[in-house]
Amino acid sequence: MMRPTEEPPEHGTLVIAALLILAIAFAGAWIIAYVNPGTNPWRLLPWFGLGAAIIVIVGIITDVLPRRRRNGS
Repeated sequence: MMRPTEEPPEHGTLVIAALLILAIAFAGAWIIAYVNPGTNPWRLLPWFGLGAAIIVIVGIITDVLPRRRRNGS
């Protein structure tokens, strides 16, 4: 049972969903790059890694900032 001061768990679910969609897009882009001659699929890794890092950082920031404001810090 959730106490009135707790937030619902939807925020974490959205971050996980965004990361799963990014992983599916990465797998598709990797396959397309792998089957095309002359294309190095490893070149995709920094771009998708940066995308995942941005999703995680934005998720952490949007989770921590409202808590800090609510607690008065």
